[in-house]
Amino acid sequence: MALAWFPKRSKRRAEAVQRPLVTATSAFALGAMLGMVMTATAAHGQSGGYIAFDQVDPAALDETVVVNVRALNFRSSPTLAEDPVSVVQEGDYLLKDIETFNQEEGITWLKVTRADGLQGWVSSAFVDKVEDAVDRVEGAAAFLAGLDQPDDPIVAAVDEIKAGFVYPAPIGDAGWAYSHDNGRLALETLPFVTETNYIESVPEDPELVVAALEDLVADGNNLIFGTSYGYMDSMIEVAKRHPDVVFMHSSGFKTESNAGTYFGRIYEARYLSGIIAGAMTESDVVGYVAAFPIPQVIRGINAFTLGAQSVNPEIQVKVDWTNTWYGPGVERESAERLMDEGADVITIHQNSPSAMQAAQQRGTYAIGYHSDMEAFAPEAVLTSVVWDWGGLYKQVASDLADGDWRSEQIWAGLDEGVVGLTPLSEQVPADVQLLVEQRRDGLVKKSLRIFEGPIRDAKGEIRVPSGKVMSDADLLTMDFYVLGVDGGVSPTLSTASDDDEAS
Repeated sequence: MALAWFPKRSKRRAEAVQRPLVTATSAFALGAMLGMVMTATAAHGQSGGYIAFDQVDPAALDETVVVNVRALNFRSSPTLAEDPVSVVQEGDYLLKDIETFNQEEGITWLKVTRADGLQGWVSSAFVDKVEDAVDRVEGAAAFLAGLDQPDDPIVAAVDEIKAGFVYPAPIGDAGWAYSHDNGRLALETLPFVTETNYIESVPEDPELVVAALEDLVADGNNLIFGTSYGYMDSMIEVAKRHPDVVFMHSSGFKTESNAGTYFGRIYEARYLSGIIAGAMTESDVVGYVAAFPIPQVIRGINAFTLGAQSVNPEIQVKVDWTNTWYGPGVERESAERLMDEGADVITIHQNSPSAMQAAQQRGTYAIGYHSDMEAFAPEAVLTSVVWDWGGLYKQVASDLADGDWRSEQIWAGLDEGVVGLTPLSEQVPADVQLLVEQRRDGLVKKSLRIFEGPIRDAKGEIRVPSGKVMSDADLLTMDFYVLGVDGGVSPTLSTASDDDEAS
C-alpha cells in the first residue's frame, strides 16, 4: 500500500506582524479602536451596512476566535511557567495562528494576534470560534481588516541547504531513529540539498543535546532536525543563538521565529492495522507490547482496538508494559507472556523487532511498528505501522529554499503521507485488504472518524457520546482505555490545570 506524497501546504495570507511588547490595553481603548476600524471598513461595505468581505481573507475569518471570559491572560510562551505579559478582554477578537498542547501542564494553547498586532498565547478553553451571527462575523471581519498582512516569510530563502539531524538512538535499531534516517536519505534527492549529516545515540541530556546541535551549526548546517521530545528546551536555546538557522523539533510544543515542530497522527495507521488483527485472530485475543502508559501510547492502543472491533466485536486487546522504548529482551518476554495468555496476534509500541521474532517462533501473527519488520519475521508479520518522514522533510526544505518557510506546528496524518502501513502480507485475505483500503480512503477524506461516539471506556461508561467526535486536545490528553482493552495499569497524565488562566 503506497504512502501518499506530502502535499505543499497553502500559505496563510493573514499572518500578523510581530511588534514590540506593549503594556496591557484597556477594554475601552481596544473597543474604541475596533469600532473605528469597523466604521472605516463598513464605508466600503454592501447595502444594509454589511462588511465587504473581499477586504479580508475568508480563511483567516475561519481562524478568528473571540474571548468568552471577563479577562484572559496573554502570555509570551505556551506555558504557565512564565508570567502573563498582558490581558485580553471578553468580546475581543483574536487571529489564531497555531495550536499546541503542553503535555506537562495539560493545556491546549493558541498562538494569536491581538487587534494591536501583538502576538502571544492564550488558553483555548476560554475562547470561542466566531459563529455565524451577523454581529460576530462583521466584528471579526473588521478586526481582520485592521491587521497588517505581510507576505514575506520570517526566514529568507536560501540557495543551498545543508541539513543536520540529531537522533536519540542508533539508526540500526529498525525503529524510531531508523525511520527518521530514511527521511534524511530522501532529503538528499533534492537538487538544492548539498549535504546531510547526523549525530546518533544522543541521550536527552541538555548539555549533550546542546553540544550536538552546536556541532551541526558549526559545521555549516542551516536546517536542523531534532527527533526526540526531550531535546525541546535545548533546541529552543540553540535556535535563539542562531537566528539564521532553521530548527524543526519532532513531538515538542515550543517554537521560535526560526524553530517549528512536527509530529504524525500515527493512531490513524494503528486503526487500520487493528482491522487486520481483528480479521486474522482465531482466539479473539490480541497482544500489545507497549512501552509507557502515556497519552500517545494509549491513543494508539485505543485506535487499534476500535479498528479490530469494527470487524470483530468480541476482540480483547491485552497490553503488557515494558517501561522502556528499546529493550529487545524485555520486549520478547512481554510477547511471550501475551501469547501464553492466548494472544494469536502480537503488535508493539516499541523500537525493536524482537516481539515479531518471538511471534514467528510460536507460529502466531504479528504487526510491526516504525519500519517494515517483515524481514525479521517474514512468516509472522502481516504489515507494519510506519512513519514516512521523507515527504515532510522534503516539503520543509522546499519551503525554506522557496522563501515560504514559517515557524509552525505540524500534526500530519494519512492524508499527508507521514504515517501509513507497509504492503500487506499475502496471508491477509483479499476482502480484508480491500476493506483496509476503503477505510484508509475514508480517513483521508474525513468521512470516517476513528474517535466518534458512542465510545465506552473499559468500565463500560460512555466517554464520547453519540454524534460527538474527540477533539485534538482530547486526543492529546487521552486518559482511558476503550471497552475491550485490558490495560493492566492506569494511564499516566499531567495533573496541571488551566483554571488560573481566566477570571
